[in-house]
Amino acid sequence: MTENDVLKVIMQRLGPGWPVPKITDELAGVLLDISSRADFLTAKSTIPTVDGQSEYDQPENLKNIYELAVEGGAVLDKKTYRQYLSNWEGSDTPTKEEPTEYAMRHKKLYLWPVPDNVYQVKADYSIYHPAVFTDILFGPEFYEAIYEGVLAALMRGQFWTKSDSGQTNQSFFRTVDGKAEAEKHSDAYEDEITKLIANLDVEMETVLVEYRDI
Repeated sequence: MTENDVLKVIMQRLGPGWPVPKITDELAGVLLDISSRADFLTAKSTIPTVDGQSEYDQPENLKNIYELAVEGGAVLDKKTYRQYLSNWEGSDTPTKEEPTEYAMRHKKLYLWPVPDNVYQVKADYSIYHPAVFTDILFGPEFYEAIYEGVLAALMRGQFWTKSDSGQTNQSFFRTVDGKAEAEKHSDAYEDEITKLIANLDVEMETVLVEYRDI
């Protein structure tokens, strides 16, 4: 689904009399909010290390890291950045081996020991929805929440400012109870989010049960 697909549904639900809005900002805000409510979006990537380099960029749009593991090796232990720095204390030359730990700070990953070779670090993590996109990453089960979220944002924002503007259709906006419309769509949005989180919890529990049964 794209922004234009969302706009078509929005206009159908608004009905006659409403101007065609630009929904880029509202849609981006809704997608970010949905992805912040739970780990709905997940991803995997590989971080190739460099001999003698401990600092690496975090995966794009990173939210939570589930696991970092050296390919063919062990899962890396997560440490605080302060613990990572303590490894350097009193040493002119850092320890160079296969990494066994990592820390995070300011959108960077720090591996310890410092890699002594090229390792493929496998990352498993959740992400926030990108702010810039062509196709929306959420599947059909999220569409209703997206529609209601964008409608709520429009009612709270750009549509309501038009009632005080000099536009020719300002009288139309004054006949609409913007506060009530915003609350209606906000409530519908929150109801959809609640259902999505409940479904995610069920899916996660199912996965755990299946894993235990193996």
